[in-house]
Amino acid sequence: MTSEEFDRKLPDIKKWMLENKDPEPMTLAIRQAQKMGYSQGQAFALLYRGEYLIDLGEQPAAAFRDFREAGLIARQLRNWSLLAQTLHWQAQSQLLQGEYMRALDVWLQALQTAIEAEDSRAFIRGYSGVAQVCLVFGQLDVSLEYQQRALALAESVDDVALSTDCLLAVIATCYRQQLYAEMESLLERLKHKLKARPHLETQAEFHIYSGLIDLDLDRVDAAHEHLQLARVLAQQLGGLWCRSFVALILGRIYLRQQRLDEARRSLELCLQLGEQIRGFAMGQEAHQLLEKLCVQQGDYEGALVHLEYAHAQQLSLFQRQAERKLTRVFQKSLNQIEVALRLELSRIRYR
Repeated sequence: MTSEEFDRKLPDIKKWMLENKDPEPMTLAIRQAQKMGYSQGQAFALLYRGEYLIDLGEQPAAAFRDFREAGLIARQLRNWSLLAQTLHWQAQSQLLQGEYMRALDVWLQALQTAIEAEDSRAFIRGYSGVAQVCLVFGQLDVSLEYQQRALALAESVDDVALSTDCLLAVIATCYRQQLYAEMESLLERLKHKLKARPHLETQAEFHIYSGLIDLDLDRVDAAHEHLQLARVLAQQLGGLWCRSFVALILGRIYLRQQRLDEARRSLELCLQLGEQIRGFAMGQEAHQLLEKLCVQQGDYEGALVHLEYAHAQQLSLFQRQAERKLTRVFQKSLNQIEVALRLELSRIRYR
């Protein structure tokens, strides 16, 4: 097989992997490229397998190893665009493992590499990544500002997949700030994008956030309808995070409707799925809701168990929040790179 034949075959392997949720053919492609001595093909195959592992496979540590190896190859090949992509995904893996400061450092590297490579897409993903770190540290206004800039840039490069990802990030941040009117406008834009490019997991997220607005505004029946659609879509091709989030919200809805047995099953499913997710953040709320449910059913022993679990997770959260004092350390770096990024954006725009 020639390198050209390998390149033509690789997208089909990627499509099969995603549809069948099986990375083995991509693993074989990695080995084949290695035997051929085709380093670039090996790097892209590693990148694609890593994307599967971090998304549908929910294995950020294994994904990080693939992204790091692909990045080493890209650096050797002096393929700066590919390197920027691998750095973005390395940072995403670190974020999912709770390594927030490392993630920030790698995203800053990705941004600088994207500028050198003149790769707009990699630049935008890195920009959005910095916003994710700001969100983790509770800097909601800063995060939203970065996400909105990333979205504006994504829509200027005519990449539907990238602009959809950025749009979802803005929607999620708006929800954290209870900006419901802005969310509804953004969700309408997302609906139009989904007509142009249907995607099951994104459709599930559309119904999740539509349902969350309805639930917060006490439109419980409408929220239930959205979340049932989200559940069906997430079961077809959703990752563990998507499925567990749907289960958590359905648990909230069933409690509001006094459907206690269904609420228990849904919340227990959320926790069961969460056991497979490193750094699972929904467990505390699920245990708090189960505590409330147990009290309503007179099961005070069960309520105490869930209360203890919720308190343990709250303590863990407080320990992680101690990292916030480190924001002073990276804020200077953010300010310095902001000037460089603005200048570079102007240079790209007006050259």
